[in-house]
Amino acid sequence: MIKNKELALNLLKQKINGEIKITYNEISYKSGYSRMQLSRLSKEIEKKDIDSILQHGNKGRKPSITASPQEVNYIREFKKKYPNISISQFQDIYNEDVIFNPSMINDVLEFNLKKRSESFFQQLFKKEGWNSPIKHRKFKGKDIHPLRDPSPRTGMLIMTDGTPHDWFGNGHKFSLHMTLDDATGEIKSGWFTPNECMLGYCYAFKIMIEKYGIPDSLYSDKTTILWDPKEGNLTHVGRMLGDLGINLIYANSPEAKGKIEKMNFTIQNRLLNDIKRFNITTYEQLNTWFNDFYIDYINKKFSYPPKEEESEFIPLGKTDLSTIFCIKDTRTILNGNMISIGNCYYIPINKDGTIHVFYKGTLVEVWRDVFNNKVRIKKDNIIYETKIVEGQRVDMNKKIQKEINNQKELEQALKERDERLKARATK
Repeated sequence: MIKNKELALNLLKQKINGEIKITYNEISYKSGYSRMQLSRLSKEIEKKDIDSILQHGNKGRKPSITASPQEVNYIREFKKKYPNISISQFQDIYNEDVIFNPSMINDVLEFNLKKRSESFFQQLFKKEGWNSPIKHRKFKGKDIHPLRDPSPRTGMLIMTDGTPHDWFGNGHKFSLHMTLDDATGEIKSGWFTPNECMLGYCYAFKIMIEKYGIPDSLYSDKTTILWDPKEGNLTHVGRMLGDLGINLIYANSPEAKGKIEKMNFTIQNRLLNDIKRFNITTYEQLNTWFNDFYIDYINKKFSYPPKEEESEFIPLGKTDLSTIFCIKDTRTILNGNMISIGNCYYIPINKDGTIHVFYKGTLVEVWRDVFNNKVRIKKDNIIYETKIVEGQRVDMNKKIQKEINNQKELEQALKERDERLKARATK
């Protein structure tokens, strides 16, 4: 593997300053430097800045990378777009949007702009009085919570979590439901909803499975969306994952799933600026952009190769996910050949569009699609579509038990009930 000394130094500096949470193993994967070499570089960083280390052997020469006043002024103006940004992200955006952006070649030449190291921006932030949203902590020489070694293969263990944050900076928090591969630190999928919920997790799992396949195990905290405290019971989502053959593992604390907590920290500190940068204005737009573009963008910066090339993801094949991501329950066929679910009435439909007739009292399995609330009926391994019975939606206010004051009112209530049942049976 080709060694990248500047990358190793920058990652070590960010680790020392507390800007990112990363282990020496992960830095080794990314930079090609051994654990012993990284330890030596860490000691050098404590005595010198990164530019000085990289310029080893040029003692006595005037640094060729000294920034001119016009270059510094240009960076000052560029910084105004991002008043609240970390040093590492500002360096990334400046290099991507200016230095390596073909449309900015005139500015690069006119102002003699150059690619700058992280230590350059650290010194500039300090000189200009720019605050980073990431609080630095004193380096203690070792990880407070050392992380375990990653899984050897992709798909062996997928970590998931829901994290609320004000992603648009407008005072309204949405939860990001994210999946992350333990073997590589790669984000696999993500979905934003107003609250941590079943729908958000189902979207995240469905996107991951359609793109990569079915993983062996899923690791989450004990949110009641995924974990039922009653032994032997499964939540709706737990049953869905079980139907796919995915093993469920639960963490007892945030520290136990530190890898995805680290990525949540990274996304929270970067996404707000990138949303502005890429002109994302709605959560609907954000959900598409996050999965189609942003995941790959972030993974290129923070992921690392797995120890083994083989994958544990199982191809989806002919599995119909619409039969998986649905809430399954049982119902009894009522008068009028109907079932009641979600305060509405439905009747079963054959493939040719005709009504399928069940005997009253027949017990059937009902599937309600998580994503579109479409209702289907399963009986004797046959799946029937349904259609809603117009005008028969249950009014919850009318379901409140009537207060009967005398015999006359009781007779009238029973008469109204019989008329409703008769009308339903003739439809």
